[in-house]
Amino acid sequence: MAKTQTKTSWLGDMLAGVAMASGVGYVAAAYSISRWLTRATPGKPQHTPADLGLSYSTLECRTADHIRLVGWVATPPCPRGTVLLCHGMRNNREQTLGRTAFLVRAGYRCVAFDHRAHGQSDGRRTSFGYYESQDVKAALGFVRRTWPHQPLAALGISMGAAALCFAAGEAAGCDALILESLYHDIRSAFTNRVGAAYPGWYRRLTRGVKWITERRLGLRMEMVAPVEHVGSLAPAPVLILTGMEDHHATPEDAGRLYDRLRGPREFWLVPQAAHADVFQTGGVSYQERVLSFLERWLGRGD
Repeated sequence: MAKTQTKTSWLGDMLAGVAMASGVGYVAAAYSISRWLTRATPGKPQHTPADLGLSYSTLECRTADHIRLVGWVATPPCPRGTVLLCHGMRNNREQTLGRTAFLVRAGYRCVAFDHRAHGQSDGRRTSFGYYESQDVKAALGFVRRTWPHQPLAALGISMGAAALCFAAGEAAGCDALILESLYHDIRSAFTNRVGAAYPGWYRRLTRGVKWITERRLGLRMEMVAPVEHVGSLAPAPVLILTGMEDHHATPEDAGRLYDRLRGPREFWLVPQAAHADVFQTGGVSYQERVLSFLERWLGRGD
């Protein structure tokens, strides 16, 4: 295994070196990586709330920039409020099923949409949560129009948490917000992933990838920084939680995000959890922490 990894690293370094030596090769490599990082992740969920014994219905809505979003709503017999669930990158609303199950059984209606370029929603590329903020705004608007007199909370996972931050103007009107495994800014998120999720030789192409991605997405990477928006979530109470072993959205970064909050706030590091398994590893403790937070801020509802 070690020999294979060494060979792969050497090959990657060689290819990166060749690309660096050629202007055309460098641009081609950077463009390919940019496309790969922002690629769509379409697909129909393999499981639905019905597989967990929950009653649900499908729904659609459109964003202000004309993206069709597909989702579902799982409803308990006597809802005490609504929780909007926003999935992470390279996932779809199926990622929220486990959370939906315990929330519905606790009396909360759960609404989950596929973000643009994910699942069954429209869209050609993802933007790490930046334009996904339009999805959050559309979903929050849908919930507020449909159940105008009930308490409302939102829970975002990784990219979904970032989208909530970028939609702070609307999200600040929620009764409670839960930000799970949230990255600090896109630069640090990319740096944290190099050598782990991404091969180390990506670092040699970073400047080109950044330049091309900015032009493909029509924004500057410095704008993709949840830390600059998280303070605007006030006055909504915010629970920030991340895994103690998360090397993508690190506990140190989560602490710096927490320090920028200006409203009621809570912070929890989930023991032994990494980036993608906070819910699974947290288990009963995760459920108790989330339900306690929602109970304090949403109350009984109508």
